[in-house]
Amino acid sequence: MKPWREYGRYGSVGIELVLSVLIGLYLGSRGDAHFQSSPWLTLLGLVVGMYAGFRALFAAAKHMPNDIKRAEKAARGEDPWGPDAPTSAPQPKKPSVDSEPKR
Repeated sequence: MKPWREYGRYGSVGIELVLSVLIGLYLGSRGDAHFQSSPWLTLLGLVVGMYAGFRALFAAAKHMPNDIKRAEKAARGEDPWGPDAPTSAPQPKKPSVDSEPKR
């Protein structure tokens, strides 16, 4: 039953992309009809809808590697949410252990 959650999470991204573009086009064309500004608000709505859809796509792609790591850990029988679980925030680099700078 678990894989269905991932299918739903990433399958909905395509729907979100299409709906964002269609809603942007619809609102832009309604604005054009109201203000008699023929193609401009439709084009603006298209661009805003595409931005919103691709933003959702890139956000899902950003979280995908961590989801894959968690799934691999669960498949090995390890705790995917343990103390060394992957996080979405980048970890700061630790300073070097050398006391003297290299020359």
